[in-house]
Amino acid sequence: MNVGIWDGAAVLVKAALYAATLGAAGGVFFLAYSHSLLEPSDRLAIARPLWILVAVALAASAARVLITAASMTEDAAGMLDARLLAMVWHGGEGGAAAIRSGGLLLTIPALAGHGRARWLAIVGAAVAATSLAWVGHARAAGHVTSLLVGVHVLAVAFWLGGLGPLAIQARRREPLELGAVAARFGRIAVGLVGLLLAAGTAVLCILLASVSELWTSTYGRLACLKIALVACLLALAAWNKLRLVPRIAAGDRLAVRSLRRSISAEMFVAGLVLLVTAALTTLAGPPSMQ
Repeated sequence: MNVGIWDGAAVLVKAALYAATLGAAGGVFFLAYSHSLLEPSDRLAIARPLWILVAVALAASAARVLITAASMTEDAAGMLDARLLAMVWHGGEGGAAAIRSGGLLLTIPALAGHGRARWLAIVGAAVAATSLAWVGHARAAGHVTSLLVGVHVLAVAFWLGGLGPLAIQARRREPLELGAVAARFGRIAVGLVGLLLAAGTAVLCILLASVSELWTSTYGRLACLKIALVACLLALAAWNKLRLVPRIAAGDRLAVRSLRRSISAEMFVAGLVLLVTAALTTLAGPPSMQ
């Protein structure tokens, strides 16, 4: 597999798009389900970085269209080629970017502190997150696969997108208060992680013709790397939920420090997962589609 500079740029832009979109959506979800446990100052502290993520997601959505056109010609001139840009836009990337942008814009009133806009923001966040399932291999494989990927990315947004807000709370709240927030996050994450794994497994079963393609194809090997990284994430999450959160709920300040380090590790591994996913969906296609 030959990877040119524009292919590498496409992977990095897509990884940034994933991280910003899922982070913004997950932050909106976190504000919604933790609302009763948060002080106004806490909600403001969480909203500030979400503004940045929304801006990055909007910029990355536009950059994704331009970079995709450039990667088709392996030249920056592709960004100015109206024919290529139209091809990328009508190939699904443009529609997904437009709907994603609309969803992200719906979150802005809630981030600005308008409480009545909370439900509108939740809808917008869900639309933005699931727009990632409307392009690429999932779209080409059919509606069922797109639906499964949509469920998968929505669960990812709830889980990984909540890590940033939880880290902010771990720096601001007293142990007993933090324990209540972390416990609610953990209860929701348990069910969503199960849904995430089930949907992801189903998608792999649809896209791969046989188990052997997991080690005989580039797509399969990248999928195995992603699975290994997700396993690391699950181990960290289990440690947090089963060992650290009960100690924090009991008032242990040392456990709070450990939770901050653990969340940082989770966010780092999550970044690697999104980078591998971007490579998986950009550089390698399922063998059955090649």
